[in-house]
Amino acid sequence: MRRPSLHWLWVTAALLGSAATAAALPPPARRALREAEQALTELRVEDAQAAIEPLLLRHAADAEVLRVAALVRFHSGAYEEAVAWMEASLRARPPRGEGDRRLGMLNLLRSTRETTRGFVEARSEDGRFVIFHAPGRDRHLVDYALRAMRGADRALSEELGYRMPGPVRLEIFPDAASLASVSTLTLEAIERTGTIALCKWDKLMVTSPRALLRGYPWMDTIAHEYVHLVLSRASRDRAPVWLQEGVAKFLERRWREPRAQAHLSPAARGLLARAVRDDALIPFERIHPSIALLPSQEDAALAFAQVSTFVARYYETQGADALRAAIARIAEGEDAREALAAAAGTRWEELERAWRQSLPRSGDAPPLLRRHLRAGGDDESAQEVAEVSPEARRGLRLGDLLWARRRYRAAAVEYAAALAAAPGDPIVASRLARAAVEAGDPEQALQALTPVAERYPEHAPTQALLARAHRLLGDTAEARRAAERAIELNPFDPSPHCDLAQVGVSDQIRRREADRCRDLGGEVP
Repeated sequence: MRRPSLHWLWVTAALLGSAATAAALPPPARRALREAEQALTELRVEDAQAAIEPLLLRHAADAEVLRVAALVRFHSGAYEEAVAWMEASLRARPPRGEGDRRLGMLNLLRSTRETTRGFVEARSEDGRFVIFHAPGRDRHLVDYALRAMRGADRALSEELGYRMPGPVRLEIFPDAASLASVSTLTLEAIERTGTIALCKWDKLMVTSPRALLRGYPWMDTIAHEYVHLVLSRASRDRAPVWLQEGVAKFLERRWREPRAQAHLSPAARGLLARAVRDDALIPFERIHPSIALLPSQEDAALAFAQVSTFVARYYETQGADALRAAIARIAEGEDAREALAAAAGTRWEELERAWRQSLPRSGDAPPLLRRHLRAGGDDESAQEVAEVSPEARRGLRLGDLLWARRRYRAAAVEYAAALAAAPGDPIVASRLARAAVEAGDPEQALQALTPVAERYPEHAPTQALLARAHRLLGDTAEARRAAERAIELNPFDPSPHCDLAQVGVSDQIRRREADRCRDLGGEVP
């Protein structure tokens, strides 16, 4: 954690040693306190910091000054000090009942302090980006996370016209329970909707991909949360949730792509087309206060598809300048719908009508591949088997038994039968490809994986096995692309690192990936 300044230590000592009851703040101090709290509400954290320090020097026993000081320090990542200020605020003015908001905030401050105690700090060379993570294997995430943050920082400066003052803080939590403990999300909401990251209190918070059964697009998710951070700052935290999520989803890949463009997985496109046909689109207002509070992962995916396609169409028809102009209007307090319409020179109803007319109404709709928190032990295999259709489970189980006995060719035969019963199933196809590779038949692996990769681009095992099959067939460029994509989904699988140790573009990369391959339990070919 960041070490407190000598100034803060001195004020803390003076404060904790004082039992004086504060007199009412004089009018200038009350105005300054309101300005500090308003600045914090608008995520002008630097302004809030500048406003609260003089108040602490002159009114270090006032409960409200102490409360706002605690919130400022919390936004700055100084959790120990934040707890001390909030405890002092409660001593200066004891709560009269459970409804005192300071009590709930103190619980969050303490929980955050305890959850992050012992986290390891990693900084970029220029100090602009700071990453905190649990000790151990999550250290492998740092270099990749920095790459995503640097890319997002550059891309969002271009797209939204705002650059974070820095340092930008990212916290990586080892499991979903840890994320729940430092946020307003419940573990049940995380499991229900698959929400495993958020941006709040001027920082990025994500769950380590090792907490999920197959990982998840964690680097794009860091960029997604970075969009939230920039948009919150640029709009003075006045952009509604639906617009926040739409812009974030639309721009989440911009860090690794040359231009902003719409992107929907086949499953999400199918959900959207079905909702259009059934007149079951989710009203934008229902997304408030969070997509994490929707009833299911399917609802969450539909909501993301709706708001991101709206923003994509707005961007494509009106341009980045209109989007930036609308955000500036929102920052001044204008309603988001009116701001978007005014920046486009039209009415909101016309924008909404044009978006609805652009939505897909037909198309292939593979089932949504749900995110599962890692259960551990033998339950992990059972988790995947439960996702496979009943018609394919017998072949899958027989294949698994043969795989355990290292009868790879025979296992491939059973997996192929299961895939025939469930065409396009990524779980079955990846197991067939795994057995085929071990049996010395990478061509069969490619045949099984190629259609699956198009339908389920975020299935990490598919990308890792594509990398292995392409490498064995001598296609180093495709092997490298698939391995890098696999790492963007599940960097704890040693396989793509082991393949990059062979096909990386430089000696430095090959040596680095060889070390990671071994450290994660793999063997360099």
